[in-house]
Amino acid sequence: MKKSFYILPILAMALFSCQDYYLEKQLGYKTTIEDVRNFSYSLTPADYSSIASNATNKASALAMGEDETDSTFYFMLQEVGTNGYFTYADTLISPDLFVPAFLTQKFPQLSAGTLCEVTYKVVAESPAYYEQFKVIRDVNPTVTIATKEDIPAALDTIVNNLMKKEGYKYLVNISDNQTYVFTYSNSQFQEYHNDQVSLLALTKADYASIGANQIDAPETILPIFLKNKYPYAVADTHLAVIYKNANRSNTIQEWIYDGQTWAALSDITEDVMSFEMSDRWKANVSTYLSEPFLGHGQGNFVIQNVYLQDPLTYTWYYSATYGMCTSAYKDGASWNSETWLVSPKVKLKKAKHPQLVFDQAFNKAPNFTEECTVLISTDYKDDVTTATWTALEWNTNEDGSLNVPPGTSWVFQTTGDLDLTAWAGKTIYIGFRYTTSNNISGTWELRNVLCYEPQDNRE
Repeated sequence: MKKSFYILPILAMALFSCQDYYLEKQLGYKTTIEDVRNFSYSLTPADYSSIASNATNKASALAMGEDETDSTFYFMLQEVGTNGYFTYADTLISPDLFVPAFLTQKFPQLSAGTLCEVTYKVVAESPAYYEQFKVIRDVNPTVTIATKEDIPAALDTIVNNLMKKEGYKYLVNISDNQTYVFTYSNSQFQEYHNDQVSLLALTKADYASIGANQIDAPETILPIFLKNKYPYAVADTHLAVIYKNANRSNTIQEWIYDGQTWAALSDITEDVMSFEMSDRWKANVSTYLSEPFLGHGQGNFVIQNVYLQDPLTYTWYYSATYGMCTSAYKDGASWNSETWLVSPKVKLKKAKHPQLVFDQAFNKAPNFTEECTVLISTDYKDDVTTATWTALEWNTNEDGSLNVPPGTSWVFQTTGDLDLTAWAGKTIYIGFRYTTSNNISGTWELRNVLCYEPQDNRE
């Protein structure tokens, strides 16, 4: 009896195996279950340890060495696991090379065609203007300087010709509470200005209020000092502070006010990279944004309502059948509105000729171009009304008409590639703006938003 107990399962397995082989090889049927998804995933602290300890990754890192005894990159990989973030300082230990093996281990059941946007922590790149402050020199004039306008002439006399270096920055103290930043550029002294951020150079009076001649613990001292100095600061204020550090050297550091607390610009930030599963996981470095909406909700897009006429409480909503939709029609009438659907950050740093394409439908109104606009911003910060936006032009058909929905059908049509080359090398946000007026409102439906690099442009 015991023998038959084991023989029956074995025979059954053999029969099923033969049946699977027959279905797959002879009839062309697939008997394996396919699991294709489009999803987002954020790496956890434990995931970084998994990436560093993954056998495939460790072998790859060891192979990067100059010879079999060189473990430099292996230890860099281990630091990712210890620190819980990647760094752009060593580009070889990067997410595109080491996340695929982790995804294989984490999601072994997923099939070809799967897309995953992975959010990971990385050491932030310092603001570009930091490079302009590599050399900051103090100038304490021995002669009286009455006004800021007198500073260039005084500097020209005080500063030794050997110290008149292109791009050097000079802190000029003309009184206990007046310190200005000047730069030597184009063979002359001029006050330094930066359009990206406001600048504060600590004065003698500022140090006196702190009770020290330098800032030994900026994370402790400066939040209190800035809160007292700027009691009426508004949220999202950015300030580049020049101060003397514990070594009595001048340094610059950006601080941000969130409405309650001042905090230093973080060294660690989050970034997103797209990965696709074909025969194996690989980074989709030429896909900058992929959001189908269908089966995915509104993804990482955000909705902002600028104006909603009563009784409207919203216009944008998600439909599992149609994607992201917006309509200002309610209670049998059309109402006035301005509402936006804004993409997450889209990084085009390595792009050459990036393109934007999506599918859209528009019905119940004849004025698509008056109600629906797609715009690009490089300075958007959570408020569409304070950002600078540039509207994209719609493509044209062979007859010269705009390639936009007619407003009389629910049929989706593609936009064709909308050229984003003007923003190559930059970080952008894509805004879908819906505006209605004069009691006319159509319904706009969106899906399959893709920002990518065409095949011919890929390196």
